[in-house]
Amino acid sequence: MIVKKKRFPVFYAVYFTLIFLFFIALAVVLHVVRTYLADYESAQPQYEAQRVFDAYYASGDYTALLEASEVAVSPLETKDTVLRYLREVTDGKKITYTSITTGLDSDIKYIVKADDVKFSSFTLTESDATTEKGFTLYKPSSFEVYVAGTESITVTAPLSYTVYVNGVALDASFLTGSKKDDISCQHMPEGVNGIVFAEYKADKLYFAPESIKILTPDGRECPLAQDETGIYSTGILYDEALQAEYSEYVISAAQALAAYMQNDGKFSTAAAYMDPDSELYINTRTAETYFVIDHSSYSFEDVRTSEFCRYDDNTFSCRVSFTHVLKRYGSKDYKDYIDTTFFLRRVGDKFLIYDRYNH
Repeated sequence: MIVKKKRFPVFYAVYFTLIFLFFIALAVVLHVVRTYLADYESAQPQYEAQRVFDAYYASGDYTALLEASEVAVSPLETKDTVLRYLREVTDGKKITYTSITTGLDSDIKYIVKADDVKFSSFTLTESDATTEKGFTLYKPSSFEVYVAGTESITVTAPLSYTVYVNGVALDASFLTGSKKDDISCQHMPEGVNGIVFAEYKADKLYFAPESIKILTPDGRECPLAQDETGIYSTGILYDEALQAEYSEYVISAAQALAAYMQNDGKFSTAAAYMDPDSELYINTRTAETYFVIDHSSYSFEDVRTSEFCRYDDNTFSCRVSFTHVLKRYGSKDYKDYIDTTFFLRRVGDKFLIYDRYNH
C-alpha cells in the first residue's frame, strides 16, 4: 500500500518567505535611517557648543579663552592680570551659556554668564568639514570677554622725571595735558627748561597698581605722597651731591653780596660771583648803597643752604638763608633776614650767579 506524504503548502512557504524578507528589508531601512539621523544629529550646533563650553569655561581656567579673545589690556598690565581678574569675578558662581541666535542664522552666538552677569560670548559658524553623510559641521569662529578694569591712578611729577607703574615707564600717551610751571621756569636762560609738573593718568586697570616709582634723570628715586583724593605726587628731589660741592661757594657769594649792599665789601668781591652779562650784575653795580644802617661790625648767623637743583650740566639753582647781624654801639643789633634762591650758569670754567629771587 502506497502512503502519500503531505507537503507544506507552497502558498505558506512563499508567504513566510516574503514576511521574512520584509523584516530583513525593514531592519536594513531602519538601520540606514538611524545611521542617517545619528549623522544628522551629530552635526547639530548644540553639541559643538557644549564641547566649546566644556573646553573654555566649565573648568574655570580661562587661559585658552583669553588666548582666543581680543581683550583690551593696559600696557601696565598683561593678559595674566585679566586671567586673575576673571577668576576672581567668576569664583563660586554658576557658569551657564545660552544661544541668542535664531535658527535661521548661519552663525550662532552664545552668551556665557556667571550667575546672572554676562561676562563672555562665543560664536559658532559653519566649517568646511562635513559628516560621513555630508552634513556641515560647526566650529568656533570668535570669542569675546566682557570685562573691563575700573581702577585708575593719577600721578603728578616733574616732566623731566620718569614715572614707573608696575615697572613700566609712562610715556607721553599717559599725560593728561594738565601742567604747572615751577617758579624756576621764570628764571631760566634761553635753551634751558625749568621744572614743569605734569599729570599722568592710567585708567581701565583691572587692579590697583602693585608698584609706583619715580626716578630723577640721574636715576635717584623720589619719595611719594598721596593726597585725600588718591592722587600720587612727588616734588623736586634736590641734589645732595651738588650741595656738597657748591655749598661753601654759594654761601661766600651770598655773603659777599650782602656785605657789599651794607658798604662792608667791595663791588669787585661780589662781582667775582656774578655773570657780567646778567641784569643782576648791572642792577647790583648801580644799586644805591649810601643809605645803610650805621654799624660798627657785622656777622652772619644761622647760615644754611638747601634746594640745590640741577637743570642741565651748565645750570643749577640753590637756596641760601642766614641772618645778617649789624652790630651798633649803644643800640640794639639790627638783624636782616636773608632767604634767597640763586640761579647759576657756567661761564668759562666757573659757575656764576645770573638771577635770583627772595622768599
